[in-house]
Amino acid sequence: MRSLPITLKAVDVSLVLRMAQRATRPTSRRNYLLLSRSADGWLYLVSPLLIALESAGAALLFLYTCGAAFAIERSLYWTIKNTTKRNRPPEAIPGLRSIIVANDRFSLPSGHTSGAFLFVTMLSQCLNPLWALGYFWAAGVGTSRVGLGVHFPTDVCAGALLGTCVGFAVSGALL
Repeated sequence: MRSLPITLKAVDVSLVLRMAQRATRPTSRRNYLLLSRSADGWLYLVSPLLIALESAGAALLFLYTCGAAFAIERSLYWTIKNTTKRNRPPEAIPGLRSIIVANDRFSLPSGHTSGAFLFVTMLSQCLNPLWALGYFWAAGVGTSRVGLGVHFPTDVCAGALLGTCVGFAVSGALL
């Protein structure tokens, strides 16, 4: 029997289908939705206010560097997304239905994942290295986007790389 070569596309599709199957379980679906929603942006807006409760100076520094980082990251994100124009899993995999409707048309990179990784990078660089534990949350956000059927795993990896790289570049330049 001849084996077929393993391709990145095959792995991407296989993982999306496996995660979509898992999302049929109510607990998994609920967890995916909660993780995904936690990176919708509200957390990024509220965090400087919470930081200001401890130190106004730290909050202003965080707001300044994080604002610059998000401006750069969002510009790169939209440019990449609208240049690559990669279809989302429901358009690329016959019969697959996503659990949520994505806010935009294309898949690569994952904006939720990119934003989550950028946010954690900025917290750990601006405030305290212990915030790097937040990468577990950011990875969960990426996983949830695959489980909800709106991204391929490679979209999530690209988003994680984008957010982390921009975070380190901006914090290195401004701090």
